[in-house]
Amino acid sequence: MKRKSRVIKKILTLIGAIFGLQSFPLIGGPSEEGSEPEIVHISIENGKIKISVNFHEPFRCEKTRYESIKKFPQPWIGAPDTPHEIWFREKGVMEWRQTDMMFMGNYEVIGNSAKNILDQYTAKYGGIGLRTWSVNNEGNLESFNETTGKYEIYTPVAFAKKFGLEFYQSDKREIEAEVLGYVKNSRGVFDLKTNLLNFDKLDYVPFFQVPKLIIEQSKDLKNWSRFKLSEPLPKEYQWPKGLSIKLGAELKGTSFFRVKIEE
Repeated sequence: MKRKSRVIKKILTLIGAIFGLQSFPLIGGPSEEGSEPEIVHISIENGKIKISVNFHEPFRCEKTRYESIKKFPQPWIGAPDTPHEIWFREKGVMEWRQTDMMFMGNYEVIGNSAKNILDQYTAKYGGIGLRTWSVNNEGNLESFNETTGKYEIYTPVAFAKKFGLEFYQSDKREIEAEVLGYVKNSRGVFDLKTNLLNFDKLDYVPFFQVPKLIIEQSKDLKNWSRFKLSEPLPKEYQWPKGLSIKLGAELKGTSFFRVKIEE
């Protein structure tokens, strides 16, 4: 009878821990994009908790690494096949690795880019006025508001809507690149339906850098403490799949978890 009681207690503890896992997102970035992270899935593996986090980051061409689906043989005997890689860095700088060769160049996002929207705004309202807008490193448009003492930040689509500019709804983003050693410019198209970049007749998968993530734990939803991971987080995650994290915590009663981005 005691054994049966212990089994029932263990099952209830497991159920309590599962229902106790919660996500409490922290708002960050442009509010219209809903970019707050959240726990979207939980599981128990070998008595320990595993969570899946969706960062809800909107797609961006910049500050992203792309890895080709197809892999290619290396010039060294015995070396495994590797994919081609593209880095679209800040300020239009790119790097493109093909097997053991590295190419440098510059790129520009064309079409509905922030620069394109800002050019429309300048043509319509003029470049000088009470408010000066610019494109930030995230590819959004920002301006300092003297009244509130804070920056106003808009994505290109939100900015176009606010000021009555043209934003062409499309499931694709076009990139034009000038690569050293290539006679003609190269063009790439990112398809938001397949989440693949087609560049130089190859399909590439995007990888975003993992933000500085904080995981907090609570027993009562009032007092929260920072949860220390047993292993460091990976540096990248495949967009838009999110990230799976093994907490390394054993089931000990009901626990609540939340995730947020460290400022």
